[in-house]
Order: sequence, then C-alpha cells, then structure tokens
Amino acid sequence: MAQADETAKGEPPEPAPPVPVPGPGASFAERLNYLFDRVRPPGAEEFSNAHVARTICSYGEASITGAYIGQLRKGLKLPGYPLLKPFADFFGVKPSFFVDDETTRRVTGQFELLRELSQAGVKQVALRAIGLSPQSLNEVMKKIEAVREQEGLPPAPDEDLP
Repeated sequence: MAQADETAKGEPPEPAPPVPVPGPGASFAERLNYLFDRVRPPGAEEFSNAHVARTICSYGEASITGAYIGQLRKGLKLPGYPLLKPFADFFGVKPSFFVDDETTRRVTGQFELLRELSQAGVKQVALRAIGLSPQSLNEVMKKIEAVREQEGLPPAPDEDLP
C-alpha cells in the first residue's frame, strides 16, 4: 500500500501550485500567504508559522504566536499597524507591501521574475558568468541573442527588473 505522501504508483505527489499573486485590493492574508509561498530557503519548504513567530519575537518589537499567525493567514484576524514592520523585516519587504497596491505590484513583479528565471535555469548561466570581464559578458550576451534568433524568439527586452 502506498504511503499517504505518495501517489498510487509510488511517486511523490505533484507540488502544490504557487499561491496566486495578490491583485489590487488584496487582503492582508493574501499578501502574507504570498510571501510565505515565495520567500523560503532554496529547495526548502515554506517557513512554519511557529518559526516566523519565534523570529519576529526575537526582534524584540512584538510578541506573537504561531497560532496567531495562522489566524492572520486565514483572514480571521487583522494585525495592528505595529506588526507590519516585523513581518516586513522577516520577509525582506517594505511594510507598505501589506497596504499599498503599487508596492505590492512592484515586489510581486520582482518575485515572479526571479521565480521564472530560476525555473528557466538562468541561475546556472549567471553563476558561470561570475568573474568574466565586461568584454566576455558582452560575447555571452551576443551568443544568447544568436541562439534566441535561431529558435525563432524575439530579441530579449533591454530593461531593468520591474
């Protein structure tokens, strides 16, 4: 008989789909759950509510529990304004992420771009480019553009991160 965490064929289950990007007017819970989903150590599961609570308490600015964070994530409670900063500090965003749609849009745009780059194997290319001279990096860029053209792809946009 298969274990509970495996499919009938003995394969590990498919990973859960990512939490949707919070849109305009998103609730605190939607924004918080998005950060839990996207901010994690490489290759690791999301942080537990208890871990986040312990870390926030260690900042000395607030005293919260994992159970309280669970209520926040379910939308059963709303945090007071003083809690926005410790949550923002933990996840590496500005406190305005939780209340300002434009900040949320910019931050989620950056997270989604990084996720796409990671899934596309771009990290491996970037790691191999470390230490190359500007001239060599320019040659690498020319090669990438040539391969894009061979595959019928349009030229890559020359713009900064969102």
